[in-house]
Amino acid sequence: MKKTICLLCALLITVSLCAQITDELSFTVSPAANIPVAPKLDDGTDLYSVGGGVNFRTEYSLPFMPSLFASGNIDLDLIPLNSSDTSVTFLAAGAGAGLQFSPVSRLLLKAGGYGGLYLGIIEQGSVRNPFAAAFAEAAYQLSPAASIGLGGVYKHNLTPDGPVYQGIGVTLGMQYHLGSRRSRADLLIEPYINPIFPLFYSYYDKNPAGTLSLANNERSPLNDVQVSFFVKQYMEQPKLCAEYPTLKPGQSIETPVYALFTDDIFRITEGTKVAGEISVEYSYIGKPMTSTIPVTVSINNRNAMTWDDDRKAAAFVTSKDPAVLNFAKNVAASMRSNDIEAVNTNFRTAMAIFEALHIYGIGYVIDPASPYSVLSEQTDALDFIQFPNQTLAYKAGDCDDITILYSALLEAVGIETAFITAPGHIYMAFKLGMAPASAKSLFTSTADLIVKEDQTWIPVEITLVQEGFLKAWKIGAKEWRETSSAETAGFFPVRESWQLYEPVGFAQGATAIILPDSRSVISQYRSTLDSFIDREITPQVETITAELNRSRNEVKYRNKLGILYARYGLLDKAVAEFEAVTARRNYVPALINLGNVYYLKDDMQQALRYYQSALRLKPDSSTALLGVARASYQLDDYDTVNTSLAQLENESPEMAAKFSYLGSGGSDTGRASQALVREINEWDEEE
Repeated sequence: MKKTICLLCALLITVSLCAQITDELSFTVSPAANIPVAPKLDDGTDLYSVGGGVNFRTEYSLPFMPSLFASGNIDLDLIPLNSSDTSVTFLAAGAGAGLQFSPVSRLLLKAGGYGGLYLGIIEQGSVRNPFAAAFAEAAYQLSPAASIGLGGVYKHNLTPDGPVYQGIGVTLGMQYHLGSRRSRADLLIEPYINPIFPLFYSYYDKNPAGTLSLANNERSPLNDVQVSFFVKQYMEQPKLCAEYPTLKPGQSIETPVYALFTDDIFRITEGTKVAGEISVEYSYIGKPMTSTIPVTVSINNRNAMTWDDDRKAAAFVTSKDPAVLNFAKNVAASMRSNDIEAVNTNFRTAMAIFEALHIYGIGYVIDPASPYSVLSEQTDALDFIQFPNQTLAYKAGDCDDITILYSALLEAVGIETAFITAPGHIYMAFKLGMAPASAKSLFTSTADLIVKEDQTWIPVEITLVQEGFLKAWKIGAKEWRETSSAETAGFFPVRESWQLYEPVGFAQGATAIILPDSRSVISQYRSTLDSFIDREITPQVETITAELNRSRNEVKYRNKLGILYARYGLLDKAVAEFEAVTARRNYVPALINLGNVYYLKDDMQQALRYYQSALRLKPDSSTALLGVARASYQLDDYDTVNTSLAQLENESPEMAAKFSYLGSGGSDTGRASQALVREINEWDEEE
């Protein structure tokens, strides 16, 4: 008997040791009621009566086939001899195999068989012989650690002369899952983290930085699943990536991995690798668990970008960078203090900043290590893009670098820009701020303009920065016509691109920028502007003059000529033409246009007199009503402003809505600043 006890202890110790090296073991203890069915005595009387016992079973689920398990068994049965006070003790040990499957959560059905040797013990002595058994069981999992099961077992103890015992046992057992000591379930986690670009560190908050595959290899579902990602060096806290109410047994899913990086990541000037981790929290049969795996995160340098999406370049357009703001606003202020009212403010400011870059000495230099013409065709290749303050500091850059710089400078003073891409090249355009119809009446060649969604844009080939604005515009327009007709041109407004790729606040490492001499900039700007005006106005003056000479309607064409002069900032010539008209007759369009000219000259009292004169002749003139409102606004006469806007609402609701900020008396901070820009697009050419 001592040998038997030692054998049992040794088996239990072995099971415990095995539990240290595998998560697939379970241990079951099942009390049993044994019902003998054989053998019988010669007279047909049962040899045994109902007895009891206990079964010990260790199971190992095969990792490569979880539905199959191997088992080790120890059975201790006490079977009374019928009509006697004597009992037979059967101590059996053996091994076997079985199948298991889970039809529903927590319920596990098993069936199997085992065999080995038994030791039969009675008062007269003992015998050792083989045995065989089969069993079936239904178990309900109470927790990851424990299950309760109801089953039945059939045993057949043999001797050389025949069976010594055959019986059926009914078992009610508890199973302990040794793998439950783990802090996690059998959850397969396969992450893939894309190389990270510091430039887009805020982009990854809402767009995937990688993917994660999850597979539940347990027999029960995982509930309340939460996936998070964390990089200790560059994140303040783990980023919650996904939540799932349930992950069913055998279910696999793929989920995006998000990240909320801090701006510390922007200090990386050389590509590096850092440690991160993926954590999956969940509840498994009522027990909270966490599976955490380490991941290696590759981080590129802060100037790195790939051209798989041309809109990404918008993140480099740092219009709020102090160096960019300083350069752009100084040039714009100098231009406005020495300005004439030609075309509009957007056009003149863009021209002045272009010429300032020329004077500053910005040059176009192809980067031999990462030329745009090559890398733009390789969407997975890393390109090195300069930030605007770097290009200002270096005074040189590739086509993408200079395009980004010019766009940032214009955006810094409120001018909307767009990238234009063609095979192997990138340049830009800026929004003119003028309706296509107005632009058509102003520019001699509308082929040099881009019209999109009722907006007019000026294309600029910025790499020709040393060739002057007018040539850069002409070549940019030519490139646009060729590529757009071939349907190879891309057009990406920067502000729309910012919605996906936000610009970053990069000012580190910037050197002091010495602004170009303002007198030189203004001189170059005025020379370019004069050349533009001469180029544009001369053929138009000739055309209108010819029409004037042919027509008997002198006032119409003199008014038209005056408008032409006014649009190009030649205000004195415009006044001469309008006054020549009004000297002949009270011509409402000329009176309104004289009001516009004096408004541009900042003579609000004279402007108001002309607008009111026009209204006396034509009380429903929307252009004159607007003029009264605008001039009165500048004179701080808000009662007249509100009265005029109310009348304008009846005559032209669209125009009234556009200039509604005038009626707020300047309190509409979102739009009142527009009133500070004296610009006229509403010239009257009617009879």
